[in-house]
Amino acid sequence: MQSVEEGSLCEPRLRGRDREVAHLAGLIKRLCEGNGGVLLVEGGPGVGKSRLAREARALAESTGVRVLAGTGERDHQIIPFGALLQALVSDGRPVVDAGVLRTLSEAADQRFWLFQAVQDQLRRAAQDRPLLIVIDDLQWCDAGTLLALRTLADRLTGQPVLWLATVRTGSPDADVRATVAKLTYSGARTLRLDPLPDDEVALIARDLLAAEPDADILALLRQAEGRPLQVTETLRGLVGEGAVTRSDAVAHLTGRHSPIHSYGSAQRLLGHLSPLAREVLQLASVLGRDLEADRLADLSGRTIAELVAALQEAVDADLVRPTDPLTFRHDLVREAIRGTVPVSLRRALRKQAADLSLARGAALSQVALAMAETAEPGDAEAAALLRRALADLSEGSPEAAVPIALQAVKLAPEGSAERADAVADALPLLARTGRAGEGLALAESVLEGALPVAVEARVRLGAAMAALRGSSAEALRHSRAGARLDGAPDEPRAQLTALHCLTTLLTGDDGAAELLLAPAGESVARAGSDPAVALLRTADSLLRAFRLDFTEAESLAAAAVAAAPDSSALFFPAVWAAALHGITGRVDDGLRAADEGVAAAQRPGHGQGLDLWRAVRARLLFTTGRLAEARTEAEAALALAEESGSGEAVAFEALAVIGRVAALTGDHAAAELAATRLSDGAGPLRRAGARSAALLAAPDRACALLEEAATTCGPPTASGFPADPADDPHLVRALLDGGLRDHAAALVAEAELRAGLNPGVPYFAAIAAHTRGLLDGEADAVLRAVGILDGLPCPLPLAAAAEDAGRLLLESDQAAAVQHLTRAESGYTRTGAEHAAAEVRRRLSAAGHRRRRTRRRAERGWGALTPAERRVAALVAEGATNRQAAERLFLSPATVGTHVMHIFHKIGVNSRVELARAYLERDGTVD
Repeated sequence: MQSVEEGSLCEPRLRGRDREVAHLAGLIKRLCEGNGGVLLVEGGPGVGKSRLAREARALAESTGVRVLAGTGERDHQIIPFGALLQALVSDGRPVVDAGVLRTLSEAADQRFWLFQAVQDQLRRAAQDRPLLIVIDDLQWCDAGTLLALRTLADRLTGQPVLWLATVRTGSPDADVRATVAKLTYSGARTLRLDPLPDDEVALIARDLLAAEPDADILALLRQAEGRPLQVTETLRGLVGEGAVTRSDAVAHLTGRHSPIHSYGSAQRLLGHLSPLAREVLQLASVLGRDLEADRLADLSGRTIAELVAALQEAVDADLVRPTDPLTFRHDLVREAIRGTVPVSLRRALRKQAADLSLARGAALSQVALAMAETAEPGDAEAAALLRRALADLSEGSPEAAVPIALQAVKLAPEGSAERADAVADALPLLARTGRAGEGLALAESVLEGALPVAVEARVRLGAAMAALRGSSAEALRHSRAGARLDGAPDEPRAQLTALHCLTTLLTGDDGAAELLLAPAGESVARAGSDPAVALLRTADSLLRAFRLDFTEAESLAAAAVAAAPDSSALFFPAVWAAALHGITGRVDDGLRAADEGVAAAQRPGHGQGLDLWRAVRARLLFTTGRLAEARTEAEAALALAEESGSGEAVAFEALAVIGRVAALTGDHAAAELAATRLSDGAGPLRRAGARSAALLAAPDRACALLEEAATTCGPPTASGFPADPADDPHLVRALLDGGLRDHAAALVAEAELRAGLNPGVPYFAAIAAHTRGLLDGEADAVLRAVGILDGLPCPLPLAAAAEDAGRLLLESDQAAAVQHLTRAESGYTRTGAEHAAAEVRRRLSAAGHRRRRTRRRAERGWGALTPAERRVAALVAEGATNRQAAERLFLSPATVGTHVMHIFHKIGVNSRVELARAYLERDGTVD
């Protein structure tokens, strides 16, 4: 009879998973044919999810697929994008430049650009070889990796990229559950692994031992309950003790083994250890996955020598890996041992460890996070420490405060007022760091039950403010419910009543909002709250604008901005003021305010409202004729809104700009897509979507959409702001072309009333004259508009007026008509509106006047770069970072980031190094 040596153990085959392996093989075959997707592998602990993922990797590599792999770690969830970054560099050839990866973990408000970089590089890598990206242990991944998976998997649909994620069934983490739900909704396939039957367990034992297991071994293995990990670890432990012998191709169990080698029976597992080793492992299991001798010595009162001996015993027992630092062999080992420690003792040990770390000068935030990682629901000491850390970090370091706030939510008992209070603390932090959607989901989870009035008021206020940036209807729901709470404290009540008034306006019910204004004013006056004053003045300003009193609206908007204590957290008054400048033709003032707003929102931890700021800035850029920049900014706003889950309002505003730019530049596919998405709007945004889509549609379709907009309730724009008057001439023209003269006349009458009520706003006078000229077919009126617009920074409205003047003059004064059409063509060409310019050239040609067509910009190569992209390319090629280039060019770093991505695509390079090399090959010029 021969003893089985540990070194003679064979690697077991993957048993009992033939169906799953066949499914994997089919997916990888489809991947090699160019079809990607997402596969979720679910199952309980130890059931073989990671082993199946390894099988998938082997299958993929055998077919030439490139494999990238990362793993979530329970004790490293505070490392942003940890598993994703690990995957991107896992095969020794980083998919993304190391500098980009470093930036990725720095600031939430830059994530769109960084996701864009990762997306572009993954797409390019997949063009060379199909990609399999494995994320193991999704339940332990950080929030950044989960967001990246949701975002990138969706963006790379249709590419030869297969994502495989393993996740433990029944994960309590809301973000993990939301990620699984989102992926499933988007079409992810799911494989659910069940425990193996006894005959498959026997085959694993035979593979590992190279012999048939006897009845005693099989009886022992049944306690593993069909979990392959426990089966193999149990057998390795038995062999390590010399408890297995082999005779005549049969493996036998001797009497020398420990009572049990099962993670599920840790009490007996620890029973064969010395009291000191048992004590040390129990202490270590409470503190984390790593076992640090000096820390354990301080907490246990033992000497280093005693600790080293105890830890060596744990290593010899195969419960601890001899790594640096020492770690438990598996999370299941740690969890089982921790279960032998009474809850009260676990809490006391964590508090003792925290006190010791603080006494040694460790940062409060680090200690709080370390404690939170191992704390359990109901741990009052941990909750108190987290509250202290939040108070220290919320203002100065909101990014660092977010994981602490989320851990505080997890520690509070489910369904309790304490959890709702923790959610109220987390809501403004999540909103400020670009995670408003996550905050709103948390708010919904605690508002299902009854709460103390003061707590519910805080949650409702936080939810309403978080929703304000993207869904006025959602903000209205929360502010209305909060404003109606009896007995709420004055401060939150004042803000909620002001928000109720404001969001009622933003959802298109100006009559109801006017009735709410006076009682809201009384509540705000009682509280003396600056934020409430700012919100109420914003509501009053917006109401005056809807009543066409824009002069008073601007005065109130300025007062609201002055009252706002923090324009990055309470961003809406400043956003409205900037948008209002654009509506009244003070576009340069609006753009300066938007530039400042975007810059403020890009500071770490101040990202609340960034997507709305970008949407407003995109509209202002469009009005000034900076079409390429406008589309870039609108695309950024759209992506930010979709990724943050903040609602449709920003997405619709961005789509409207993207569609208009696409139509003017001849990108018909993008214009049609934007029109389709806009016209598919539902609920409060139906009217806004129909109106915006009409600006992009053919005359017959435009008229149908405008009729729908006229008969549908809701705000005129997705943001809830008054519509841009510059749209009026286009709409009047479409209505006249479609035979809807009465509708056109109503629009003209409103334009003239607006101009009459605001005699100090020349922009309104120009729009009124332009629309009147179109309605009456009078060139003189349109020429008055041209004269007024000639002195304003609005090249597109000027070009449109010059085009209409020329068209109306063709019959009576062809020379003057040609002059104005030529001016229109030049104006469109200068802004990059190639399609609009071509339409004017056709009109000129029909009138017998040929105008040489301006050479179109190439689509690829250095000649394809816009002037802004050429300036960015020169600076980046010389070594400037995005932030340095932004400072030099007076742009936002995010805008520079988009330019860099466009430059890479047009030049055909993948990194800054390649760009610099290409730049030098052109003798340091991009001309």
